[in-house]
This record gives sequence, structure tokens and C-alpha cells, in this order.
Amino acid sequence: MIQSNSSTLSSADWRRRPVLLCMIMCANAEPLGAQSVRDFIPTDAANCAVTSPPASAGIAATPGGFLMVYPRNDAIGNGYTGCKVLWVVDTDRMPRLATLYFEAGVLSRALSHDVRSATEAIEVACDLTAGRSLLPNGGRKATDAMCRGLPAEELYGLRVATWPRKCLKEPDAGVCSQDPR
Repeated sequence: MIQSNSSTLSSADWRRRPVLLCMIMCANAEPLGAQSVRDFIPTDAANCAVTSPPASAGIAATPGGFLMVYPRNDAIGNGYTGCKVLWVVDTDRMPRLATLYFEAGVLSRALSHDVRSATEAIEVACDLTAGRSLLPNGGRKATDAMCRGLPAEELYGLRVATWPRKCLKEPDAGVCSQDPR
């Protein structure tokens, strides 16, 4: 027997009500096409399972504000294989902006997250080695041409100059007046 809020139905009743069953099951499911990081990037690779900025993350200045970047340059080598994650520094939260996967120091996969979404849904997923979108019919409808252009974006590079995270709260600290590394 399966219980719903309104009544108890036998398994035979459920088999005769496929539309009802789908409505109940689909109401709690993710939207069609919804994906997670693990669908595109090996989360067992270095730093790919990180979900929030660790204390050792750094900050990078952009024309639109600050981004939190992890890992920082001093924690990775030129042949780094793993993820680099970017978050938008906001007053009340730090939504994930991008998840970048590098293989032997080369950007291989790039995911752009919806910073307005509480779930940080993936809007764009690019396979940069193939120069193609992995979600051509979802999110912002990223094109293959857009994906081919991503490696030229400075913030999507292996090396992003950052200041220590403490510069967010202590901008007058000595290290914060130096050039970012």
C-alpha cells in the first residue's frame, strides 16, 4: 500500500493512474535538463568537490566587484589537474559563478552557474577540448562558438592574480596594498 495525503491506494490503483504517479514524482524532481557539477567534471579530482570558499581562497578584483577564487596560484603548479572555483563576493552570500576543470594546466571544462539561483544551477557547460557546448538546449543556450571563446577570458585562466581573503575585512593590511599574486 502507498499512502498519499488524501488517501491510501493499492499498487494496482497506482498502476492505473500513471498520470497521477508522474505528477507526484515529477513535482519533487529537478527540472528537465537540470545538471550538477558531477555530471560534467570528475568531483574526485583536486578541489572539484569544494562547495564554498575555503579560508585559503583569494579575492580577485573585476570591473563589477570582487570574486573569491580557489585555489590560489601558490597552491597549484603549471601542470595542475583539478578544479578552480569562482564565487561572487556579495554582502549576504557568495554564490558560485563558475567551476573550471583543468587537465595538465589546460582548461578542459567550464561551467557557468546561475548566481541568482539558490541551487546555483548550471547555465552553461563547455567542453573546451572539443570546442562545443554540453548544454546546447539548456540554460542560456550556449553556442559552440561561445565555448570556443572562453579560454580567452582572463578569469578562466589557470593563473588568476588574487589577494589573500583577509583583504575583504582588513583592506589596510600590508599584504593588501601589494599587487595581487
